[in-house]
Amino acid sequence: MTSAAYYFHAHINEWCDEKKKALIARYTPIEPEDLQLGAFDIDWFREAYKEIGAERFEIVYDAAKYISSSNGHTRARKYADAVNGKMVAVEVKKQIAGKRNKDLLMAYALIPLAKDTTSDLLERYQYLQQFLKESKAFGAQRQESEKKAVEIGMQNLARNAGYSDVTRLVWSMETELIKEMEPYFTPTELEGFTVYVEVDAEGKSELRYLKGEKALNNVPAKLKRHPYIEELKAVHKKLKNQYSRSRLMLEQAMEDGVPFFISELAGLTRNPVIWPLLKNLVFVSKDDTGFFNDNCLVTPDGECIAKKSDTPVRIAHPVDLYQRGVWHRYQQYLFEKAVRQPFKQVFRELYVKTGEERAMTNSLRYAGNQIQPQKTVTLLKGRRWVANYEEGLQKIYYKENIIANIYALADWFSPAEIETPTLEWVAFYERKTYKPLKIEDIPGIIFSEVMRDVDLAVSVAHAGGVDPEASHSTIEMRRAIIEFTVLLFKLSNVTLEGSHAFIRGTMGEYNIHLGSGVIHQKAGAAINVLPVHSQHRGRLFLPFVDEDPKTAEIVSKILLFAEDKKIKDPFILDQIRIN
Repeated sequence: MTSAAYYFHAHINEWCDEKKKALIARYTPIEPEDLQLGAFDIDWFREAYKEIGAERFEIVYDAAKYISSSNGHTRARKYADAVNGKMVAVEVKKQIAGKRNKDLLMAYALIPLAKDTTSDLLERYQYLQQFLKESKAFGAQRQESEKKAVEIGMQNLARNAGYSDVTRLVWSMETELIKEMEPYFTPTELEGFTVYVEVDAEGKSELRYLKGEKALNNVPAKLKRHPYIEELKAVHKKLKNQYSRSRLMLEQAMEDGVPFFISELAGLTRNPVIWPLLKNLVFVSKDDTGFFNDNCLVTPDGECIAKKSDTPVRIAHPVDLYQRGVWHRYQQYLFEKAVRQPFKQVFRELYVKTGEERAMTNSLRYAGNQIQPQKTVTLLKGRRWVANYEEGLQKIYYKENIIANIYALADWFSPAEIETPTLEWVAFYERKTYKPLKIEDIPGIIFSEVMRDVDLAVSVAHAGGVDPEASHSTIEMRRAIIEFTVLLFKLSNVTLEGSHAFIRGTMGEYNIHLGSGVIHQKAGAAINVLPVHSQHRGRLFLPFVDEDPKTAEIVSKILLFAEDKKIKDPFILDQIRIN
């Protein structure tokens, strides 16, 4: 009875003291804070239920209302009903859709799986992902709470299906999704036209329509209402969602240091959406660094290392590459081979702790910068930051038990009627005790990512008279790209100093700011060159998929003025003062 009673105590949404936490820890390895958020230990429940039997469990179930000051006990009851099969998945989905009830969503993942386990599991996985996507229509606070409910729901679903963690569940489900859609990759004859879905080398899907050998830009008019075309469009939409979902998950896996086995990566080579994302990423094992290919890690020189199928690897962060002394080599390799990564990895901005910061509990490197609160919140919510009424902007690392906090005297929830706030410091705390942590004790990847986010906010959501134009880290990234570009084009008249590129042209000397792209001629005025960003896309190589138009613009300007004798545009020529 004690075990069954504490099951209810553990799963109510209320605070519990240290004594109760210690008692609950006897029954489950799941942290009390995670249980409070909605995590569920299915093994504990089944053991307690079996021990006291259905009749006695009902007595404890009925008495649960006395342990809660309000309706906190109802979640524990929902979980019990779900695991015991008293809930019907289809009916629960209707209730969730009506009220967007988060407790029901997390319980939905615990309902016993149908005999066709894979099909039922896939349907629930897709429903959780759809719920998460729909949450973007709401405000920041609700988005965060619903996102957390989906995360807990995914954990509950993974335990229900017998997976060791959520990552394994996700890979399995994404692969099953592809299996369902494979028939639509085969060209099909339809009323004189050939139609199919194609996944390109980067994992992006496109709808293809052919009339004989001729490719058509749009669906033929006579096929617009054809049922098969509707099916193709639905598959195309699912593939686009899978691409976006997988790309984001891989970037978060890099930030969180999620481990994979060589054998798991090998299984993903057959997935036409995920594999193109994985093949251009750099991985690290305990001792080795390389791209994944032919069931092992491969160095830029083609050497096969880390071959064992049970070798744990993770997606490398610039911190790893920097510490191992191979960062520059991989940057060079991406440019030499024209490899485009799905997100900024090798050319990601890096932040390291300064000697002064290490002994401190907060960083002052961005103190004094004025920011726009609402724009900052909007910008950072996609990076897993949430605005807390008492503490300001927070980013929580549950696995490492660390809270990062951006402190400014700001109203994060409504437009401030006073002067725009000024950043004071960035601090780190222990998640459970809220004890301040020294910066030297913060893992390098967490520190770098937090500072990258703050730098982004300072550069994009700045306020006041001084425009930083671009973050310091963005300028450093552009410097690296320009260094390799200059080498590829064999340009000897371009030098980089600080935040400027200096060019010795035939008609004059110029400097271009790597943040703003502003061009000045030596002993002359600023030169106005209007960028046409749509023309840069696809013509100028950048080593990551999420192209930065400003980077493309600045690199193009450097190449243009490095060979100024070839400039034909009279508007530009009129501005150049020839000495």
